[in-house]
Amino acid sequence: MGRAMVIVGKKPKMRYVTACITLFNRGEKEILLRARGRSISNCVDVAFLLKKSFYSNLKIKDIAIGYDEAELDENKKRYVSFIEILITK
Repeated sequence: MGRAMVIVGKKPKMRYVTACITLFNRGEKEILLRARGRSISNCVDVAFLLKKSFYSNLKIKDIAIGYDEAELDENKKRYVSFIEILITK
């Protein structure tokens, strides 16, 4: 199958962990965890919860950080940090 994506936000961390477990059980080999702004720490927590509690053989294949530009008005731009964590089973 292809690469699945879970976008981590403000919901409880176990919701995202459950989503990842469901995707792995459906046959996905790779999952991309993505978060922006204040949710970045939740994204890291989800990756380590999966590794420590559910899949000891889980590997963190790649981590990417950067920023997205959001245009507020015609002349104003806002930059929002993001993280992408690629996990494989």
